[in-house]
Amino acid sequence: MTRMAGWRTLIVASDARLSLLHGNLHLQRDDGQMSLPVDDLDLVLLESPRGVISHGVLSELARRGIALLVVDSRHTPCGVLLPYGQNARIPALLQAQISLTEPFKKRVWQRIVKQKIVNAARCLEMLGKPGSPKLLEIADSVRSGDSTGREAYAAREYFKRLDPNFRRREDNPPTAALDYGYAIMRALLARSLATSGLQCALGVGHKSMSNPFNLADDFVECFRPFVDLAVFRNPPRDGLTSEYKSYLVSTVRTECSIHGSAYTLSTAATETAESYARSVLARDYRKLNLPQLVGADVRKYE
Repeated sequence: MTRMAGWRTLIVASDARLSLLHGNLHLQRDDGQMSLPVDDLDLVLLESPRGVISHGVLSELARRGIALLVVDSRHTPCGVLLPYGQNARIPALLQAQISLTEPFKKRVWQRIVKQKIVNAARCLEMLGKPGSPKLLEIADSVRSGDSTGREAYAAREYFKRLDPNFRRREDNPPTAALDYGYAIMRALLARSLATSGLQCALGVGHKSMSNPFNLADDFVECFRPFVDLAVFRNPPRDGLTSEYKSYLVSTVRTECSIHGSAYTLSTAATETAESYARSVLARDYRKLNLPQLVGADVRKYE
């Protein structure tokens, strides 16, 4: 069974040493120390290149299915600890993933692309931008395998309405913010897929031989509009400051809907992964559950 996610995101931005103490995650710095219950954690982001983490912490985070992210020299998330080894379904799922038929994979990709476009339409609507009806019309025309390229068409329509002056490929603060947020979502999905016993390299729409995260990159498409909404509702005025990155990380607690039930994006990633595992084993793409953007509320915990 997949572990239910905790609720707390921990960003370690200082030169701290992380270890286990009496079953808790213990942080020790030059100016003090603190401990947090491991059960409360959902995601740990290591921002400092000089931080130290013990083997015991790595093992415990993996055992509990808690996402551990590390950043590169630009402070963009570039790696995630994948919690393999705790799921008895791994051998069966691996065989099932390898033997998936092309029609099955094309139907899954169709559902992903359609939900991505629907979520993008909802994002425009919530931002008070025009174009939502047009995107919903495009979503209704997505065919198996997106054989007519509706995803690319929708993306062009979508971004020119988000901000006519925005260029996705250019080096600017909104692009950096989007990349940071997408990387967080990608890591969450990679964690959830691995915890569910799935092999991330075996994608349905993304099939690069050099990408170990193809499947995560498939499902992250449905999660992108949540990041878009966060960035374009509150654009980075002063670049990617520590405060703004914390804001982006908080999007993992954004509430969404799956078949009328409320989830956070973190728990939605878990449900998406679990539902895909069920779909693969049953050979039934209709069992796949994907998040629907319904609002911008971030769940708060006492």
